[in-house]
Amino acid sequence: MKKLELASLAPRRAKLIIDPNQVEARLRDLHPDLTPLLLRDAIVAGLGARNEVTRASAPTAAGVQQWLVTVESLRTFLAKMHWKIHEHQNCPFISSPESEISIVVMTGNSETGKDGFDDPTNQAEKGAVAESYVQKNFNQLELFNNDALKVAESKAKETQVWALLYHYDKSLNQLRFELSLPTGFSRRKITQWGERLIFGIVSNDPQDFTISKDDPSAPATVDVVPKKGAF
Repeated sequence: MKKLELASLAPRRAKLIIDPNQVEARLRDLHPDLTPLLLRDAIVAGLGARNEVTRASAPTAAGVQQWLVTVESLRTFLAKMHWKIHEHQNCPFISSPESEISIVVMTGNSETGKDGFDDPTNQAEKGAVAESYVQKNFNQLELFNNDALKVAESKAKETQVWALLYHYDKSLNQLRFELSLPTGFSRRKITQWGERLIFGIVSNDPQDFTISKDDPSAPATVDVVPKKGAF
């Protein structure tokens, strides 16, 4: 009996998708514009920015520049396909034209991007904005899990927020990343995920490292949405 009680207290692990074909198919289910290559290009652009810092840069410059450029690249790529750039309390989002899915970029801990003993969590602490969208994700997931169809249908138009989570492993000189659905939040950290799509490793070996360059003759058409009413 005690064992059952302990098991019931254990955190529920996320649904994990690792096979590349299944990951690509699931991305298409989320939205036709989403592809592994698009997400990888945003991640690689951020890694390139990390590599551009010098000894004269501030100690935190590498991580900050990597995050800034990853955010900018992802939002630029998707804005070309008419996704909406917007912020909520200075948190940068990119949302599909139908507002069915939104993506936020964040750094993750060492469990990011792999099938490890534990699910990952965000590295930098998050506040009320993250807590709000994680709670909404959880509520939507619970509605469908409990077969509350009438209520679920009424909530179907609510935006589901996914996290493009990445971790730079200094010891291995590589970057791992995933697109995952946060569904649990406690003490300024994401504690649970409903689903995790795992992508391959990006090597930071100079011999392997390349950055995709945008075509300068094809300027982006960017839709910018005011902050208020984003979520």
